[in-house]
Parts: sequence; structure tokens; C-alpha cells
Amino acid sequence: MHHKYDVNMKRELPADISLWDEKCMQIFIEENSAMFRVFASRYVTDMDMINDFLQEAYIRLWNHRASIGRVDSLRNYFFTLLYHIIVDKRSYLSRNDISLEEKEVLELTSETSLFESIIEAESSHLIAEALKKLSSQSRQVILFSIEGKNMAQIAEELHVTVNTVKTVKYRALKRLSELLSKEDFLLLLFLLNI
Repeated sequence: MHHKYDVNMKRELPADISLWDEKCMQIFIEENSAMFRVFASRYVTDMDMINDFLQEAYIRLWNHRASIGRVDSLRNYFFTLLYHIIVDKRSYLSRNDISLEEKEVLELTSETSLFESIIEAESSHLIAEALKKLSSQSRQVILFSIEGKNMAQIAEELHVTVNTVKTVKYRALKRLSELLSKEDFLLLLFLLNI
């Protein structure tokens, strides 16, 4: 019983990055890569480019870990690092007249919206984690709702009645309101167009 609890605990990484070994780096990537992808997708829509930027940011973090040392927030440090890589790469590509299609690259923004992008990425991550705690049917109802499907479409998709969808959705939202902070729950309601 005790062992199972340890496995589910959040793994704490040293705040001093110079102390990291490969395992620390692996844990950092596993626990945060989905959130970093959401963040990068605010600026770049092409998935291959996002993966390239992430790879470069991970390599830079790893190669410079000794000189980086202790940081207050690993995530915020990495968000900033990733943001600067995206900015640098894009100015390099445009300077060298390498065309970046408009649809691949979104507008670079002010520090305020950089902060908003970080919050949005973290919220998306927390919402995704909360959704994992729902039953399979509840999770499907919420995900279909986020996709914009109405009650009848969800009922048809899941082969249940509209009343069942209503009940499942109500219970799922009640549970999510307990699992999420008020701000993250409001973001979820916004995503659900409620």
C-alpha cells in the first residue's frame, strides 16, 4: 500500500538544475511536455516546428544546467527559454529570407500575453489532469462538449439518451469544480461555451 502511494506522488526535482542527472531531465520532460506544447502552439501552429523548438529548448537547458544553477520556478524558466528560442528562430528565418507560412507562425506578443500564455498552458495541463480523474464516460462527454458537439450529437456518439448525457455532464462538471481551482474551472466553462 505504501509503495503505491509513493508512485502516485508528484516527483520533486532539485531546484538547482546543476544537480540534475538524465533521470531528472526525463522526469521534467515527461511531466511537462504536454503543457510546453500548448504554450508553443500559441506562437507556432506547425507541430514539427513546435517539436524542433522544444527539442532545442531541452538541449539548451541540459547543456547549460551547470551555469543556470538554482531557479525559483523550473517551469517559468523553461517557458521563457522556449519563448526566446521561438523568437530567435523566427527572426533568423525571416532575416535569411526563409519563408515561414502565415498559418505556421502566430503573432509574437508582449510580456503580458507571454504571461497569459504561460497561465493558459498551465491551466490546460491542470484541466487535462483533472479530466483523467473522471470516469471514461464522463471524460468523453466533457471532451465532446469541448469539441463543440451538442447533447444530441454526444448521445448519438456514445449510444445513450440525451438525458443520460445531461446527467453525466452535470456530475462531471460538479466533480471538476471540486478538482480545479476557481480560475481553471472558469477556463473550462469558457472552453465548453457555458
